[in-house]
Amino acid sequence: MIQLHRYREVQEFKNQVEPLLSKNEVLHNLALGILHSLNESSKPNFMGVILKDSRAALVLLQTHPKQIILSQIQKLTEGELSEAAELLQEIDVPGLVGERQTALYLSQKLAALKNQEASLKMDQRIYQLDKVKKAVDANGVLVKARLEHLPLVTEWIWEFMGTIGEPVSKEQAVKTGEAFIKAERLFLWEVNGKYVSIANATRPTTHNITINFVYTPREERKKGYASSCVSTLSQLMLDSGFQTTSLYTDMTNPTPNKIYMEIGYEHVADSALVLFHEKK
Repeated sequence: MIQLHRYREVQEFKNQVEPLLSKNEVLHNLALGILHSLNESSKPNFMGVILKDSRAALVLLQTHPKQIILSQIQKLTEGELSEAAELLQEIDVPGLVGERQTALYLSQKLAALKNQEASLKMDQRIYQLDKVKKAVDANGVLVKARLEHLPLVTEWIWEFMGTIGEPVSKEQAVKTGEAFIKAERLFLWEVNGKYVSIANATRPTTHNITINFVYTPREERKKGYASSCVSTLSQLMLDSGFQTTSLYTDMTNPTPNKIYMEIGYEHVADSALVLFHEKK
């Protein structure tokens, strides 16, 4: 029997789902990392669990205006996912991000029920690292970003968001940069006195932390800077007490996938972001 249980209180939701998600911190790093940042005054757009025979099967969390995070606790058959879609059709679901096969099937069923179209926005791979394998370029050094770096950080965040198809305003880029710098986990790769690459560590959970916003400006690419930056930052996070680091890559771009595997990252799962829109 498939059921949907909705939650209104953040703490009750956290108490129910954190132990389930924590059994695989890397796979569920997106939902877990966001949950860890929420407090009792937080107001997520949606919190819910799809139950199979009264046991959690899918955890649903929305704090982003365009997507609900879908975390798979136990595998559902296509028939059970179809039942789940029927339960979700009364909810405003702008998009789904989660385990690829589940997200794609559920979104197709949901789109049909709502007379909408579902389009694949991102095809991603989730990687995990527990040991850095590749030696770093000795010429560079990792520098923690400070407020004096904000103009450069802002420019690179603005460029990065444009390259991944999620453009933001300069004002939004400034706010993001300030938040990253304040969190003290944004780092620049410096070579011969010049900053050439950037990476951020985010969404810490008990044993894992995620690396994101990896960016090198066009004129500095193909020199190994991003690899050195990510490798050094990953080692720094392991040295600070995390057992693993994780990251997402664009499945359609073989270059970063190859680079990260050389560093020591191993493929854990595939993830898809699907957005819903009205039929044209």
